[in-house]
Amino acid sequence: MSSNTLHIINQKLKGEPEEILKQVLGYLDGILENKSEKDWYEHNLNYQLTDEQKRELDTMENLTDGDFMPAEEFHKRIKEKYGF
Repeated sequence: MSSNTLHIINQKLKGEPEEILKQVLGYLDGILENKSEKDWYEHNLNYQLTDEQKRELDTMENLTDGDFMPAEEFHKRIKEKYGF
C-alpha cells in the first residue's frame, strides 16, 4: 500500500472517537482474515450475511446498552472462570 494511501486513512481517522476506531479495526481484521486465500478480494466484495446472521441481527435491532454486559464485567467473569 502506498504511503499516500496510509496518509489519507490516517487523516480521515485523526480525531475520531475510540468507538469508531475500534469499528474500523474490526472491519480491517475481517477483511485481512482471509487474504491468503486466492479469492479473498472477491470474497470481501461479495460477502453476504447468512439468513441466520440476518435473523440474529434483527433480534438485536431494538436492544439498548442496558441489555448488554459491560466489557469490564465480561472480562472479569472470563478471568475468574478461565484464569486469564
